[in-house]
This record gives sequence, structure tokens and C-alpha cells, in this order.
Amino acid sequence: MLDVIAIGEVLIDFTPVDSAGGSTEQYECNPGGAPANVAVALSQLGAKAALISKIGEDRFGSLLHQALLSSGVDVSGLSFTDEANTTLAFVHLDDDGDRSFSFFRKPGADTFLSSQDVPFDLIENARVLHFGSLSMTHEPARTATRAAVVKAKEAGALLSFDPNIRLSLWETEEAAKQNILWGLPYTDILKISEEELGFITGTTDIEKGSLELQQQFGIPLIVVTLADRGSYYRMTAHDGYAPGFPVKAIDTTGAGDAFLGCFLTKLLEIGNLLNQLTKQQIIDMLTFANAGGAVVTTRKGALQSMPTTDEINKMIDSNKEFKMDSFRPGFHFSPPTHWLNDPNGLVYYEGEYHLFYQNHPFSTQWGPMHWGHAVSENLIHWQHAPIALFPDEHGAIFSGCCVVDWNDSSGLFEGHHGLIAIFTHADTYPETDQPRQRQSLAYSRDKGKTWHKYTGNPVLAEPDLVDFRDPKVFWHAESKRWIMVIVAGDHVRFYRSENLIDWALVSVFGQEEGSHDGVWECPDLFELPIDDTGRTKWVLIISIGDNPSCPEGSRTQYFIGEFDGVKFINDNSADHIMWLDYGRDNYAGVSWSDIPEEDGRRVIIGWMSNWKYANETPTGIWRGSMTLPRTLALSCQDEGVVLTQMPVREIEQLRKDLMSWSDVRVTAETPFSQKISDDLLEIEADIDMGSSDEVQIIMKSSGESETVIGYDSMREWLFIDRTQSGLTDFHSSFPCNHGASMSQENGKIKLHIWLDRNAVEVYGNDGLVVLTDQIFPDAPMDSISIITKSGQAKLNLLHIHALQSIHASKDVIKQTLRRGEI
Repeated sequence: MLDVIAIGEVLIDFTPVDSAGGSTEQYECNPGGAPANVAVALSQLGAKAALISKIGEDRFGSLLHQALLSSGVDVSGLSFTDEANTTLAFVHLDDDGDRSFSFFRKPGADTFLSSQDVPFDLIENARVLHFGSLSMTHEPARTATRAAVVKAKEAGALLSFDPNIRLSLWETEEAAKQNILWGLPYTDILKISEEELGFITGTTDIEKGSLELQQQFGIPLIVVTLADRGSYYRMTAHDGYAPGFPVKAIDTTGAGDAFLGCFLTKLLEIGNLLNQLTKQQIIDMLTFANAGGAVVTTRKGALQSMPTTDEINKMIDSNKEFKMDSFRPGFHFSPPTHWLNDPNGLVYYEGEYHLFYQNHPFSTQWGPMHWGHAVSENLIHWQHAPIALFPDEHGAIFSGCCVVDWNDSSGLFEGHHGLIAIFTHADTYPETDQPRQRQSLAYSRDKGKTWHKYTGNPVLAEPDLVDFRDPKVFWHAESKRWIMVIVAGDHVRFYRSENLIDWALVSVFGQEEGSHDGVWECPDLFELPIDDTGRTKWVLIISIGDNPSCPEGSRTQYFIGEFDGVKFINDNSADHIMWLDYGRDNYAGVSWSDIPEEDGRRVIIGWMSNWKYANETPTGIWRGSMTLPRTLALSCQDEGVVLTQMPVREIEQLRKDLMSWSDVRVTAETPFSQKISDDLLEIEADIDMGSSDEVQIIMKSSGESETVIGYDSMREWLFIDRTQSGLTDFHSSFPCNHGASMSQENGKIKLHIWLDRNAVEVYGNDGLVVLTDQIFPDAPMDSISIITKSGQAKLNLLHIHALQSIHASKDVIKQTLRRGEI
């Protein structure tokens, strides 16, 4: 019993070859023809395939016969004729490998296939019959093809149809359309290109067009190939996308045939009835088929370029690596390779912002900590520097800070000034192997390029404390002392010093205040003005480690109060909790020290991850990135003084193209929708909620991914839904819908959104509410829609800025790679 029989044309493709120079174009001879290519692809992958066709009694016919035999295709249905020569096609390729054809088929031997030539006994026992439209351009092949289709349908075989429109072979466009329409009612699996779908239905909307065909002709499965974007499928119960594969295309001839052969191979392996296929099964089959089509585009020729299973699996594996690096953020900081977590040592000194960070330079998972290092002049573009601090005899280098010792209070700069790093040394007690954490110093006399450990390390130890880490130091002008804020498990400890070396404990805070869902980490303390009142308050930031019983995982809280150089006094009740960020991915944030007074900003940056899944995010050779740097401010609200935050103004340097709308009314029936071609975006939306119960901003990829940012009017709730955002199955806690309370202002809300390749940051009402989430979409975002669930809302103003990447142009893979057309 045969698995698949293909009926239709087999021909010779003359494909361009590189010439040595001059104006003469040279060609090489390659076997081809869409049905023949499908049969060879199936045979190459282990299926039993046959071809029914006709070839001329000429050297080209003999070449085709031998090529099919050597490929393992059953040729008992292949016959010869002396009435016409074998069909020839000249292939023309552009710079991207896209092809067009010039046919010599006037007539061609394949058009002389008659009903007497068709082995109907083979068709009656085949599992699948595949046919195309080009065997119906002329008689007698048209009648023979139709007879084979009817016989296969009567025998219960699956019918696979590829319209494969080549209008130059038809007398008229209408003739082409009518013959294609004849085949659709018999079809179980329709493989159709985006252009062919438009030709038949008159619409460029693939979802609408495929639905129209399915409803009109009852086709169980429609697959639309989308060139470099992959493929789309529609079944009665569900539909979806599978993304393409990035390759440097040389010749796209036969890619669609390879796609179909690969797809049918996987369908035969599963053996399910079409209506029993699950969504995941279809996506897996399409992924395999997309990879097979991409492989073929990397070499010239068609029939003899059909892929092997090993080549397809290698393409899939390499694409996984590509996709992992495709999550490399375009404007968020990330390490070149390996592991990154907490920001450390943030300091501004002599025109440069320094960003140190927890770094494991030998793994993409947390391990022995070093201090990685990067430098910037504008907080946006970063230059990676060598590792600053390495583990030593005192242990690994945990989190800490940097300050400028302007007056050489430490005595380490011979009367000049320089940088001092204060950090946690982490090791174990030699006698018990229990964890030990102590505070140490390092200093730099050359603007952070090289560092020297202080010979008297460690400078501060508390043997009775197990968790004793993450010092943050600043100069307190009123008391004329250095202040160290450091955490000890469930509370903060305040130390002070005159020289950064000798420290004395002066107070503690927090054992009974705020959230204790996890261990306290990464403190910061600073003073900020309140609006334009002329008053100030102190802000104490505390990060909280992961607690398995808390779905939020690691996150950051803050306190508002007073600090006199000795004690911090909380303005709010002990059980009043304020969160810095209501998303899942902002942790360990601390602020830059020594930003000049004339600048006047307090700028913070956080680690954009969560300890629940930080070691498992699917990012390849690197893991971990930072939030955008944010300017902090205090504002008086009904609930009291609160912290607001917005990305630093320097981010505007990345703006390039702008699209703007105003006074756009949105309902469930009339959504706003816009296609986008950039994957780095800044979105500003001023929304009048009107009568709507919920407004959603839906960012969709060309694949199946969508990330939803929404606002529920009744609950006054701003949220992110990343349950369908792409890769989510690496940890059960990752796919989630979460948010925070946010009041409307006269029935309106303001949203400011930054969309990167691996993250979305949402700022509500000028930064009163912030949500930061990682996302790992299956393909770049290509559309933004705004809808209501019911009622009407109005977009008073909508700006969509396309942003430049902070990396060199070589970072943009799509500039150097093209996905193979299928």
C-alpha cells in the first residue's frame, strides 16, 4: 500500500549558475515539478510515494525518470510519449532568492497524460492523493487528473491540493480560478500561499480568506504559507500560526513542495483523523514543515534539494538557539554572555555612569558571584568592561555599592579622590561549613578600570547573623558621616563611619514592619522632594526574596519616612505595604550615587527577573537583563505620599518613526488595529474609558503570541496578561495575569508602555503604578489592537514610537538573514 500518490507535472528546471563574468547568463539542469518534488520529499523522509505523470521520449525525460528512481519514488505510473517534449522551465532568481519562471510547454509531455495512463488500482489503495492545478491547464491531463481525484475520494483517501498558480500557463486568469475552484470541494488538506489565497478570495486578510474558503467548501484543514513568516493553519475547531526559520535564501524553488512533503510525512506518522488533531500536534507538524522548506532554500535546485530528517532536526535545533538570542533586548541592558542578576555599585563619576552587576562568567545559571561591569555616558548606550571583582580567599563577591570618596576620608587615594566599592564577601565558616557573610572594600584610582581589594578585608562582620549582606552606603551631610544601610534577614541595620573602614551600629528597623514574605535584600535609602511643596521625605527600598507560597515571587517594597543620620522612622502604620512595581520582573533595584546636584535626579535600575524562574528563562548564551533606568519622585496622593517613577529622559534619543492618532472611538465591534514593522516600541495612550467596562491593548506576534495590557473600569485595575505571550512553559509560575489598583482621573487613564524583544514595561498615570514583565514571544510583534469588552472608549491620543536598538547594526539579525520563502 502506498502512502501518497502525487499526480501532475514533472519537468526540468534550468536554474541560474554563477558565471565567470560577462553578460552571458548560464543555467544548470535540475529535475523539478511541484507534484514530483512533493513525492521526492516524502520518499526522502521515509514514506512510500509514487508519481503519476508523463514525460517525453527525450534525454530530459530519461533524466527525470532516473532522478525519481534514485530518489525512491514509485514510477509505475510514469509513462513516456513521443507526441511532445518534456516540459522545461527557466528559473529567474532575484537577490533574495525569490524566483519567477519562463515555461517551454507548448505543449509539454505532462499535458498528454490521459485517463488510460492513470493506475486507478494504485489510487484505490493509497492513503493520500496529492494534486495541483497545473495538470488541469490542458486536455487530456485535465480529465485524467479529475478522474483520479474522484476515484481517490470514492476510495476514502485524503485529498491534498496545492493550487500552485502559474498564470502564464493558463489561457486566462478566469480559467485558472475556475479549475482551482473545481478542486476545492474534494480537498481535505489545502496548501495555499498568501498570494494564491488573495487570488481566489480577493482578500489579503489570511484569517478572513481561509475562513471564507472553509465555510464555502467544507475543507477540514487549510494551511497558508507565509514566506519568511512561517505558516498559518485553520481547522474547524481552532487555528493558529507557526513561525518561520531564519536562513540566507539562495533559491526558493521547491520550498513550498518540501513544506508540503514534510507536513504530509508527519501527518502519516500521527495517523489521526484530521478532525482529531490537537493544536499542539498541528503546530509541531507545521514547525517541521517550515524547517524543511527553509532547508531547501539554502541550496539551488528543487527535486534534488529535498531535505532529510537530520537536516530538518538540525534546522529546528539551530533555530531554537536563534530564537533564544532573538530575545536579546533592544534597549534594556543585558550581558554579552552568561549570567546576570542584581545591579551593584551604581555610581556616576567624572562623566560616566557605572553599572556593576552580579555575574557568573562561566554559566547561564547563578553560581560563584563576580562583579560584571559596564559604563555609559547617557544611561542608555552601554560599553561592556572587563570583570571588576573576582572571588578571592574571603569568598564570592555578593551585592554592594560604590561611592566617590571625594575627600579621601578612607586614606586610600593619597589626598585625591576615587571610587570605593563596599560589598559582601560570602563564604562558609571553616569549622562548620555554615554560610558566612562579611563586608569588604575595594578601590579604584583610575575611574573604575582596575580595582584593588583592601588589605584589611573584611571591614565589618557580625558572626551571629546568617543573612548579613548587600551594603548601600552614602554620605549624610547633616551628621557628616558615611551611612551604611544593610539587611539582616528580617530587618535593616544602620551603621555609620567617618572613613568607610571602621563602622559602628546605630539602629535597626523593620522586624515588625512591612512585608516579610521573604528574606530582606538589597536596601537603599535616599531623600526626595515632595512635588513642589518644598518639603522632603526619606525613601527606604527593600527587596524581598522568593517565597514558594507567594505567587508573586521576589519583588520590592518601599517605606516613606524620616531619617536623622541614626534612625529611620516610618510615616505609615507597620502593616501598610507599598510596592515599587506590581509586575513580576523587577527586583533588587538600587539607585545611582553621586549624580551631580545640578542634575537633581534620583535614578534607579532593577534586575528584570524573578527568583521563581530566573535560572530557567529561555535566553540561550546569556541570561538576565535590567529594567530601564527610572527617575524617582514623591507625590502627594489621597492615600498619602507615594513614589512615582518614569524612564529617564535619555530614552527619547532612541525614537525614530512616529505614528499618531487622536479622537479614535473604540468598541468591541470596531477595534483599533495597526500593523507594525518594528519590534522595539514606545506607546503613549490617553484613554477616556467612557462607557467601556474594560479596555485591552493587545500586542500580537506573527506567530501565536499575544501580550495583553488592560484596564478594568469597574475594579479600577491595571493588568498584564502574559498567559499567551509566547514561551511560557519553562516554569509553572510564568504564565499569569496580574495587576494593581489604579484610579481613573475624571474617567480617563494614561498609559506609557515600552515594548522590547523580551519585556514590556507599563507606566500608569505618569508612573503612579508600574508593571514590568518579561515575555518571550514566538516571533516579533507585528500588530497592536485596542478593544473594549463592551461599551465604548475613546483614544484621546495615541502615539506609537519606533525605537532604535542600543546595539550595533549587526545586532539586528533580520538585516543579515532572510527567512526562506515557503
